[in-house]
Amino acid sequence: MAAKREKGQGRHRFVWRLVRWPVILLLKLKFNYTMETAPDIGRPYIVLSNHNTDWDPLLVGCAFKKQMYFVASEHIFRRGWISKLLYWLMAPIARTKGSTDGAAAMSILRTLKRGNNICIFPEGNRSWNGVTGPLHPTTAKIVKAAKTALVTFKLTGGYLTSPRWCLSNRKGRMHGSVVNVYTAEQIAAMSEEELMSVIERDLYEDAFETQRSEMVPFKGHVRASRLETALYVCPRCGGLCTMHSDDTRFYCSECGMSVIYNPYGFFENGNNDETFRTVYEWDVWQEQKLREMDFGSGPIFSDEDQTLIEIDSDHTSKVTAEGTMTLYPDRLEIGEFSVLLRDISQMALHGRETIVFSSRGINYEIDSFKSRCGRKYVTVIGILTERAAAAADAEEKSDE
Repeated sequence: MAAKREKGQGRHRFVWRLVRWPVILLLKLKFNYTMETAPDIGRPYIVLSNHNTDWDPLLVGCAFKKQMYFVASEHIFRRGWISKLLYWLMAPIARTKGSTDGAAAMSILRTLKRGNNICIFPEGNRSWNGVTGPLHPTTAKIVKAAKTALVTFKLTGGYLTSPRWCLSNRKGRMHGSVVNVYTAEQIAAMSEEELMSVIERDLYEDAFETQRSEMVPFKGHVRASRLETALYVCPRCGGLCTMHSDDTRFYCSECGMSVIYNPYGFFENGNNDETFRTVYEWDVWQEQKLREMDFGSGPIFSDEDQTLIEIDSDHTSKVTAEGTMTLYPDRLEIGEFSVLLRDISQMALHGRETIVFSSRGINYEIDSFKSRCGRKYVTVIGILTERAAAAADAEEKSDE
């Protein structure tokens, strides 16, 4: 694919010149998007941006007159003729979520070496709670290895326009602008730790902090729809997976606690005695609550009608198992398939509900025939893995 990308460079630049202004108009009408055009920067350079919507490549790209290549989730390469058309037009670089994917890093460096520009969303995932998430640990390493200029870019308004947990978009206001431009010489003078700190600072965005100062209404129907895919612990009774959404109302089916999600993205108290005003506040409390739990030795979560799919390096896939998915303190089972948690690496989510992970060099995804919260599995498996690692370290130290 790298050879095809190199061969199509002229076509890709022509397509971008042709569609840039119509796309700018579309984004203005659809999302009330405004942007500051990036300064003229000599090729090549890397653009890093925060990530909140599926439209982010276009939102970022339109601020730059020069065409660039985007690092995208491997999923877009498994959509038949749509994938072929997208590759012919833009030739994105595939990165497999739930894996370390060194091939993507090599492709990025080769593309830059040929004088092309690259855009990366180093969070790797859209934010669940409105605050910029952890960046991929290799971000600074790739930037330093590239020996090119770095442009940091921030998008605001994206989370409230398109919450990751919701099915629909809301129209309010979005904006994009360059935060900083760093020369290759400036980057070379920084350590990886210093560079990572700079990138994290530049890309940090708290949607609710911004909204408190602007108070822009984000209009849309069924505003709380599917919020239970993000928030799944009740703050009143502590119930797991007892939260449900109904239009603008978010409530617990066990104790009856309820709140209203208003057009500004804040919770209004219904009969809730807690003080959460934002998804972020609730989410921080939720994770702390999970970290304090004793999960025992039996099943923790369970969901029916799940499909485990094995993903090959050529973007082909095959069904490996089907049936009920159950999480235990030491393993994850899907039908007849079982994998120890210690053998799982780089678990993540694609979209709202598709779970992706690697195990022993094989990439998998878990799809669901019905709506369910995939985030609870990713979070709790992360907590259990951390506990197991801490216990192993403690045992090792006691043996010394």
